[in-house]
Amino acid sequence: MVYQHTIHLDDTDAAGVVYFARLLSICHYAYEAAIAEAGVSLASLLAEAELALPIVEAQIRFLQPLYCGELITIEVTPKRLGESEFEVLYCVRRAGGDREGCENQNRPVSQASTRHVCINPKTRRRQDLGPTLVAWLGSSS
Repeated sequence: MVYQHTIHLDDTDAAGVVYFARLLSICHYAYEAAIAEAGVSLASLLAEAELALPIVEAQIRFLQPLYCGELITIEVTPKRLGESEFEVLYCVRRAGGDREGCENQNRPVSQASTRHVCINPKTRRRQDLGPTLVAWLGSSS
């Protein structure tokens, strides 16, 4: 799944480049869009109070600066890690750029990942991802 976003003024710092924490937030928007596109309603899953999906690790690597007004694309790739964990990989490019994979370090402007753990919000203990999330994670293979 590919998500598009225009860098806004409030996405940037005093130097006029995208602020690192904002790019992680934008990647999270891309994650939400990807899961919605697959027919999964995060709102419904969370409202049922049967699971929570906290991020337990986040990484981001900046390869080139991004500026206000630039249109970017974020390629979202979810990956199941176990019965209760998954990871989401994000490849950020300027819109209209090549899509030859994030392996080529000259093409992406940023790479990021988030690692999620599925827990029961009442017991705060790990639980299985459940069929809805497993189907989403399987659809990216």
